[in-house]
Amino acid sequence: MSEKSSENGKRRIRVGSVLWRILIILLVLLLCGYAVLFFNGLSGIYLKNTPADGQIRVACVGDSITYGHGVANWPKRNYPAVLQDLLGEGYNVQNFGVSGCTVQSDGNQPYTATKRYTQGIDYQADIVILMMGSNDSKPENWRDAESFKQQYTALLDSFMNGARVPQIYLCTPAKPFYIDEQSEGLTSFDISPQQVEEIAQIVREVAAERGLPLIDIYALTAEHAEWFEKDGVHPNADGAAALAQTMYDTIQA
Repeated sequence: MSEKSSENGKRRIRVGSVLWRILIILLVLLLCGYAVLFFNGLSGIYLKNTPADGQIRVACVGDSITYGHGVANWPKRNYPAVLQDLLGEGYNVQNFGVSGCTVQSDGNQPYTATKRYTQGIDYQADIVILMMGSNDSKPENWRDAESFKQQYTALLDSFMNGARVPQIYLCTPAKPFYIDEQSEGLTSFDISPQQVEEIAQIVREVAAERGLPLIDIYALTAEHAEWFEKDGVHPNADGAAALAQTMYDTIQA
C-alpha cells in the first residue's frame, strides 16, 4: 500500500470517528430533551395503567390541566396520578386529558375529535371526572353561553349513554391568573378570565339541573395563585395535589 493510500485510509477513519461522536452527542441531546419534556408534562405521552379485574375505573377527562402540563415530576404528580395514590389499589385512575382541547365541537381543537376521547368512552368508567372549558374561553373559540352549555351537555351525555352509566362529577375550570403586572385582558395562552368565570357558572348550573355532584375548582383555586405555574393558567405540583385531594374527598364523602 502506498503512503498516500495509507494516509487517505487514516483520514477516513478520523472522519468516521468524528461523525460517530457527533451522532452520539445528538442522540444524548435528543434523549435529554425528551426527558425534560416528559418529566414536565409537555410530551403528550400517556403512561400505561391497565385496569385489573374488580377495580373501580375512574376517567379523568379534561384539557392540559388534567393532563398535567408543566407539572414537575409529571409521572407521579399530575392530578390523576396523585388521585390514584389517594384512592389506592381498589381503583384504576386513567388520565384522559388532552392539552389545548375544547368542549365545543367548532373550537380550534375539539375534544370529541381526539383519540383520547374515544378511548375514554371505550374505557367504560365507573366514575368520570369532567373538567374542561378554559380553552373555550379563547376569543377564537367563544360563541356565547347558550352554545357552550348545549355542547357541554352533549359531551356530558356522551359519557352517560354508553353500556355502563358512570357516576359523573362535574368540575368548574380553574381560575386563571394574570402574571407580572397585568390586570386586564387575556392571560397566557389567550385564556379569558371573564369567560372562564362565566363558564364556571354554566357548569354549576348544569350540575344543579342534572342533579350531579359539583367540584368547584374555580372557587378552590380563586385565592391560590401560588398553586400555579408562572404562566398563571396551569396548576403546579402543589396545585395538582390540591385538586386531587378535593376530588378524593368528594368521591369518598
